[in-house]
Amino acid sequence: MIKVLIADDQELIRDSLELLISSDKRFEVTGTAEDGNEACRLAAELKPDVVLMDIRMPGLNGIECVKQIKQRDRSVKIIMLTTFDSDDYIYESLKNGADGFLLKGISKANLIQSLETVYNGGAILEPQTTQKVFQIFGKMAKSFFTARSEGEFEELSTQEKQIIQLIGQGYSNKEIIGEVHLSEGTVRNYISNILKKLDLRDRTQIAIFAIQSGIMLKEFHD
Repeated sequence: MIKVLIADDQELIRDSLELLISSDKRFEVTGTAEDGNEACRLAAELKPDVVLMDIRMPGLNGIECVKQIKQRDRSVKIIMLTTFDSDDYIYESLKNGADGFLLKGISKANLIQSLETVYNGGAILEPQTTQKVFQIFGKMAKSFFTARSEGEFEELSTQEKQIIQLIGQGYSNKEIIGEVHLSEGTVRNYISNILKKLDLRDRTQIAIFAIQSGIMLKEFHD
């Protein structure tokens, strides 16, 4: 069962999300929080698999809460709930390790699918927000990858480059396994090696690297 924590300062939204998620037997809402401080505390106590996090909350906002949760446990997946009316919020959320973004008012079917995708290692970008997020990727990449060299890129094996491409396309680990026909453990090892070779923090930064480096436009063969 996938454990979910909901953090939003609006009671109606918290209750609505809890009702939608709890109606699916694959999920358990382990707690709800009305501000960032409570969200961070409950994340540490309840150890959820996925956190639905409102970007704007009183006290400690969602962006700072993402940072604190990820510093404590990088395995926790965090989806930001937003109206996407500020580029700065998007940029800071990605920088701090957010795994995806959902617009408030999402349908039940899309919400459940999004929770599953992120839990399985994928990233979530709704069609309405994809263009804006890719613009932010460019902004983020300037700070992440200004020191990249051709030599560093060439250290990657063909298989690693293929996996980077798939991560850049938003594939989850399970989907990558189906594409490259390797075991789950082998794929995880490849991703770990990619992070070490490129000195990156997480798969979000791998996705940014995939876009910024131009690797998405290349073909690789064993």
